Amino acid sequence: MKTIFGKEEIEMYSQKASQYCGKTVFNMGGDIDENDRNELNLDFEENAIYCDNCFDGLFEQINICRFGDRLFVEVQKLGDYDGFYKDWSMKKYMQTLYEICESVDEVWVSNYEYVEDDPVGRAFFIAFLFDINEFQYYEEIYKYCHDFYKQIDTLVERKLKGCYWDKKFEEDEMEFCRLYLTPFFKKIGFEQVIFNHGNKEFGKDYILVTKDIFGRTEYYGVQAKAGNVSGTATSNINEIANQINMGFNVPYTLVSGEKVYISKMIIAISGNFTDNAQTIIQNVVSDRYKFTNTIFLSKKELENHNIMIEK
Repeated sequence: MKTIFGKEEIEMYSQKASQYCGKTVFNMGGDIDENDRNELNLDFEENAIYCDNCFDGLFEQINICRFGDRLFVEVQKLGDYDGFYKDWSMKKYMQTLYEICESVDEVWVSNYEYVEDDPVGRAFFIAFLFDINEFQYYEEIYKYCHDFYKQIDTLVERKLKGCYWDKKFEEDEMEFCRLYLTPFFKKIGFEQVIFNHGNKEFGKDYILVTKDIFGRTEYYGVQAKAGNVSGTATSNINEIANQINMGFNVPYTLVSGEKVYISKMIIAISGNFTDNAQTIIQNVVSDRYKFTNTIFLSKKELENHNIMIEK
């Protein structure tokens, strides 16, 4: 699984890469076969910019700069492109693309300019950061960026049509988290949204930080699942009940080293609770306090939520 680097760290590497623009630049050229595994990321010379043709779609150029085991990647769009924006103006498309990218953790918008009366002066760059210990070949990174853009482009179109939800969320838990839940939790007002999936989570895919009505810091835990949860699927029911118990019982360690306990647990699924699943989970959970402080969110509550499609 790819390490999720924050926007601040990506921005730091962007500033480092900008020092080499116009100095040490290599043009790679040619078409990239995303299924090949030929170009080792370790072979990129450090502290230099490599330029390549970008994948089909909005962006035209991809720049790569290696710093040790970190690979900074930036995809760029300059000028206008008549006909690409379908039923919307370039201004509306870029604005919506910017809003969605800003709500996603692993990408940073490194340049966004829309000059009303000068198409040549328009620009949109997005930047990524990779650990080359996780991605050995350049083609893997190229494909990752291409797939990410296709996902974001789909969400832009859906949002502009007033329907943000994507059927893929119902099958792919990681996409459900990255592209829906993370922006959703940020938009509804949590002060911090900490994605903890797969990292000794102890029943908590997310930690959400907020203030209670008295101004005290409060922590929520989130367990995310793709698809339906059925009351007849005993293994799924027991797994969720165990995660609720563990979520409340095991503290989360903050960056400062302080251990904190959650006061509420959210079970968020991209399908529906069927066959009395919630009632059965209630009977399995060992503590009434835990269940009464557990919030169940299904596709019914999440799909087309106003906060995700507001203009």
